[in-house]
Amino acid sequence: MVDNKAMVFTFGRNGFFGYASGSPAEEEKLMWWSTFETDSLPSRTDLDPTEIKTSLRERHRAWADPVIQEIVSKAEVETIYPTWVLPNLPHYGEHGIVLVGDAAHAMSPTTGQGASQALEDAQTLSLLLAETLDRVYATGAEQTEADAVALALKLFYDIRQPRVAAIIERGKKMDKAKGDVGVVAEYAMYWFFWLILSWPSLAKRMLGDVNAQLYGWSAREEVRKTMATLES
Repeated sequence: MVDNKAMVFTFGRNGFFGYASGSPAEEEKLMWWSTFETDSLPSRTDLDPTEIKTSLRERHRAWADPVIQEIVSKAEVETIYPTWVLPNLPHYGEHGIVLVGDAAHAMSPTTGQGASQALEDAQTLSLLLAETLDRVYATGAEQTEADAVALALKLFYDIRQPRVAAIIERGKKMDKAKGDVGVVAEYAMYWFFWLILSWPSLAKRMLGDVNAQLYGWSAREEVRKTMATLES
């Protein structure tokens, strides 16, 4: 029996497992997932459910949680969802075409920031377009609208790329805990979890720094500083 309000995450030496019960109307259903590293990914047409299930059992055979053991013994694997990320791009657009969100910087879902960064992109770009086009319309400058858009796209990349790159790097570090690790790294991970669970104040302080970096960022302020530098 699984608490219908619980979502359980388990980290181990060779992967990451999570499960949660369905809604009250679907008490007989259980959502689960197993994350692991692989050098090659079979296509959906070549997916062998028996082979995948055997691999799943092998990967978690020594895990102590009885719920995990029951899941891997009864579950029928039908689909594998790969995680795709993008390398750093040299720009996010030119000649009036611009990429935002995952099209510009697809990142690991571990970050929990995909949609948030897309919204930040949209706000930053709209503010930059307003500023650069206003310079053309209000000052009667020799620049054209196309020049203003080109400048906005350049500044958009200059503002957003460092922030996105930092979040992507943080996601890569978090992803390492979901892949295959050695004995030393495994127990270091367990020690870290014990530390933050034993001293909630320490965890709060650590998460406070991360939250400030993630949620204290202001597109409006960054655009203001960038435009002020440009004017000077």
